[in-house]
Amino acid sequence: MANYSPGAFGMAAGIIALAGIAAWLGLAHSCEQQGGSSVIAGRITIAPALADQVRPTDVLFVIVRRPQGTPRPLAVKRIDNPKFPVEFEITNADLMMPGAELRGMVDVVARLDRDGQAGPPQPGDLEGKYGKNPTLVGGRNVEIMIDKQY
Repeated sequence: MANYSPGAFGMAAGIIALAGIAAWLGLAHSCEQQGGSSVIAGRITIAPALADQVRPTDVLFVIVRRPQGTPRPLAVKRIDNPKFPVEFEITNADLMMPGAELRGMVDVVARLDRDGQAGPPQPGDLEGKYGKNPTLVGGRNVEIMIDKQY
């Protein structure tokens, strides 16, 4: 059996920790699909108990944020007068900040908004989150069920 010093184990643990942080922040691209990896796509449904709450004037926002970071969205897709189920695709074209890139780990949320104004949820708004948040950008099977009312 090889004889390793405690320092070697500490160095290996540090390298593994840094790789994990880089992947979490989207700095490591080797695990993302090439060509079209800056996409999040899927389908949004509404819980049967809330289906009668949908109004023709509601606006659906699909919101992408960094996990455990600023509450400011990284990207947003606005869908007027949604008919459920709704298919969506978010790309770099939906980013809120010019020059940013859709990559790394993110949280994906869908909000059915009563007043159509972006911002924090208001009373009456309906919301759902992707059950596998945080997720890596590149996923095309993101299923969200709107199941919460504010």
